[in-house]
Amino acid sequence: MGLFRLVFRLLRLLAVALVVLFRLLHWFARVAWWAGRWSWKFLRYALKPRSTTFGSAHWASLWQLLAGKALGSSAGLIVGKAFGRLLRFQGEGALLVYAPMGSGKGLGIVVPNLLDHPGSIIVTDPKGENAAVTGRHRETLGPVYRLDATNPCSSHCFNPLSLIRRGSAFEPEDIAMLSDMLVMPETAEAHWDTSAKNTIAMFIGYVLHAMPKSHHTLSMVRELLVEGSETTKRRLQKMAKMPNTTVAEQARALLAGYDTDETRSVLGNAAKALVIWSKDRIAGRLSMASDFDMMDLHRRIITVYIMVPEELLAVYAPFLRVMLGCAVIALLRAKMLPRPEHLPLVLVDECAALGRLDALEKAVGYLRAYARLILILQDLGQLQQIYGENGARTFIAASGAQVAFRVSDTKTARDLADSIGMKTVHPRSAGFSQANTDLIRAQEQAGRSEAGRYLIDPAEVRRLPDHKAIVQLSTVRAPILATKIKYFTERRWKGLWDVWRA
Repeated sequence: MGLFRLVFRLLRLLAVALVVLFRLLHWFARVAWWAGRWSWKFLRYALKPRSTTFGSAHWASLWQLLAGKALGSSAGLIVGKAFGRLLRFQGEGALLVYAPMGSGKGLGIVVPNLLDHPGSIIVTDPKGENAAVTGRHRETLGPVYRLDATNPCSSHCFNPLSLIRRGSAFEPEDIAMLSDMLVMPETAEAHWDTSAKNTIAMFIGYVLHAMPKSHHTLSMVRELLVEGSETTKRRLQKMAKMPNTTVAEQARALLAGYDTDETRSVLGNAAKALVIWSKDRIAGRLSMASDFDMMDLHRRIITVYIMVPEELLAVYAPFLRVMLGCAVIALLRAKMLPRPEHLPLVLVDECAALGRLDALEKAVGYLRAYARLILILQDLGQLQQIYGENGARTFIAASGAQVAFRVSDTKTARDLADSIGMKTVHPRSAGFSQANTDLIRAQEQAGRSEAGRYLIDPAEVRRLPDHKAIVQLSTVRAPILATKIKYFTERRWKGLWDVWRA
């Protein structure tokens, strides 16, 4: 009996185990069936061709960023973060940044690129903050030069006339380009600006050929322009007899109408354009000699900070534009030099302060072969105000990337929303109707249609959180909703930057 009971219990336990196993298998089978069913539905939905009747705009995916080399690389301009990694632009063309004051462009664009870029850099630094924060690190890569109008006693110097190829066939064009940078467009009629440029070019040519090398400065040109009526007339008579054709022709043209109001206005406008280059002014002192050659931006790794007092930005805008313009000219001449391992970077903060710089407008397209370019504006309206509608389009067309921080301007927000595009949505509608005489019977309607809406509309662009940025790269097929960088939180730059006094 004991053996029989033992066998019976074992058989009963086996039966229970089989029942439990069967139920588990049944449960797993149901789970697998439902999982397969929903997976199939998901795959059908994912692989189903999306309607693009009204547009197909979408935010960039991880795979698109990897395919565009925006993630996973250590080369390229830094524009933000995405998926926890630095977002970079490796394509050609300028980087346009729309960022109002205090929006974090220094934290997220300027300083990160100054710390990261391995090649030469020239940067406008209105407050001196960039030099204070990144100067020590840049010195480990090569010589650092500070054209510092905030502290002229310790500043380096650069003479714009040193870029003129004196005695060559290019001399008249070099002088004309420098004269163009010296005159800030202010008058409604281009005639006065053109006349002032031609007059300055004439005096520069005279200084280069009739005076000793120690006098080849903009301060001397300014001094000659304000000598006085009779002295200036006698000097023009000397110029008219010079073998330099360009100088002689312009001198004769001025002498022909010397006693007219127009000539006096032309000379006055030319003198006004050079007022900050007087010997006793900071710009004049910083341009008396050259401590470096702008061509070194391509020959070796150097860093040039162009610094002016923030409160005097409007006064020293000509100083900024001339020094930056000289750098652009030097970079464009680099086609005669071997290509460096890393292209120089031109970083223009507060781009609007430069005013209209024709050398930059004309070079923005083909400068891509010789340098990387970052232009920082407060909004798109600034670009249109300075260069006009067509000029602004030139910059946008030549740009390979655009970044927008905390947009507050309605027009910029609308333009960004338009450039990002529309997506197709499928709104649903439902209705219920019942006649007054019906007690029970009623009619219900349901429908689904297609419509288009902005991926991010202008109002949403303006309400974007402070830590977010809209990035558009030519190397990535879709816009990117990125995260702004704060350089002091990044471990990769720990110990490389210094604290600014502010």
